[in-house]
Amino acid sequence: MTWALLINLITLNNRTDYGKIELLYGAKSPADLCFKEELKNWNKYANVYLTVDKGDKHWQEYVGFVPQVLETINPSNEDKVAFVCGPPIMIKIVLDRLRKMGFPDKHIITTLEMKMKCGVGKCGRCNIENRYICIDGPVFTVEELNKLRWIE
Repeated sequence: MTWALLINLITLNNRTDYGKIELLYGAKSPADLCFKEELKNWNKYANVYLTVDKGDKHWQEYVGFVPQVLETINPSNEDKVAFVCGPPIMIKIVLDRLRKMGFPDKHIITTLEMKMKCGVGKCGRCNIENRYICIDGPVFTVEELNKLRWIE
């Protein structure tokens, strides 16, 4: 299950607990977007921003990399939490941009699943100090990661 879908389910089931929800979702091309049918309904519950690296003749949303579109959208950091998942290079750049936008590290949540191998804590490939990404994560706040010897 993707983070976008999980967040969507959590917020739909507990809608009164959340204020304004914004979702920026990017893919390489329109054909690479997942949950195309669900995306049509997400606008009822959130401001949904879609972007692709390269559009086609039918694409009418943003064209550009997620970090660039994030800067264009420029979401307020007030009472917001940012969830970031995707390719490691995109995560790194988005984390940097969110910090420049004033998001505190405790309000930026990301994933480190690329560091996992066995997924059950046996191989030791994913350990950072005394933590195992596959057992203790793979989702962490940037504030938690800063306490570890984690290299962005």
